[in-house]
Amino acid sequence: MIARVLAPRLQQRFGRPVIVENRTGASGNIGVASVVKSAPDGHTLLIAPSTLAITPWLVKDLGWDPARDLEPVSRVAGIAMVLTVNASVPAENASQLIALAKQRPGALNYGTPGNGTPQHLGMELFKQATGASLTHVPYKNLPGAVTDMLGGRVDGGFFAIQSVLPHAKAGKLRLLATTGERRTPWTPEVPTLQEQGITGADVESWIGLFAPPGTAAAIIQQLHQEIAAQLASPEVAETLFKGGVQAAVSTPAELRQLVRSELDRYQRVVAAAGLRPE
Repeated sequence: MIARVLAPRLQQRFGRPVIVENRTGASGNIGVASVVKSAPDGHTLLIAPSTLAITPWLVKDLGWDPARDLEPVSRVAGIAMVLTVNASVPAENASQLIALAKQRPGALNYGTPGNGTPQHLGMELFKQATGASLTHVPYKNLPGAVTDMLGGRVDGGFFAIQSVLPHAKAGKLRLLATTGERRTPWTPEVPTLQEQGITGADVESWIGLFAPPGTAAAIIQQLHQEIAAQLASPEVAETLFKGGVQAAVSTPAELRQLVRSELDRYQRVVAAAGLRPE
């Protein structure tokens, strides 16, 4: 969605076609690898989520390193996550869920769109930070996890706000806490984890723009300036907001540091969770 919002505006600015191509497969690794191998001329770019910092610890022989083989251009967006449970779960806030999970170790479960996703490792981080015991139920996609949570086959999990908000408004799901330093504009009534005294468990799905390795600094700077200008546009920000995404710009150096810090963080989470590369 972000790419398709930005593409026509960049096309107008650059005076040449800007084509959005979905490269699916292997949790996005096929798309990343294609950009890593592309010519560093600024004509091939990658929009990718924070799974970039997770994949290296869960996939054997990946063939690329996000800290080495991609040139950061800018962070473009952030997607806040919300700790969610089926309405039948007797927990009104995160602390009550933690207490319930400790009383019945492993009895409660959580659904995710799959192993190694931000939702999966976000909940593993939550478990490690709080001592809560919940069982992971991986699905092949997000709709499957949400559907089974609605049906009560899984108790809860971390989800992007827009994927669960309509169901929460209908009373079928309960939102316990959001991640991040501030409450989200979509759920101002839902306190953050930090407000509830829970630290070290925040996870956010961020989206970044990258270029192939070796791309000249002048090209990176030009791309960054154009992307930053577009994301500052009220029209673009409103369009993204309606899709559940908050525009969030960074410098190339800030995105590089974010990738490195996230790599370090998720390496520790994966090791503590006992997960192994496949």
